[in-house]
Amino acid sequence: MARYILIDNCSGYIFGDSADINGKIFTGSPVETAKTLDESIGTYGRTYEEVGRHALDSNEGGYHVYRADIGVPVVQDGQNEETIAAVERDCAYVMTIRCRSEVER
Repeated sequence: MARYILIDNCSGYIFGDSADINGKIFTGSPVETAKTLDESIGTYGRTYEEVGRHALDSNEGGYHVYRADIGVPVVQDGQNEETIAAVERDCAYVMTIRCRSEVER
């Protein structure tokens, strides 16, 4: 079971950790994790597409997904610069996901 941490493309903040989505561990794929995360914050109806690491413009919706292995604490503050840097440095990059709403399609 892989654990994923999702960093928002626009803000650069950690938006989700599959170890704690709505107080539960989520065990789906990276795309399923992004969808579940979005729905947990009230965002529905988006499409999700795997793209290259540098394919998103800075204002484009999406997530950079990292795999967190054993020993990485659950993210408590997604805006903490040290935490973000640690994820980017210590966790394996998995993919980038473009997220589009109905309006953007």
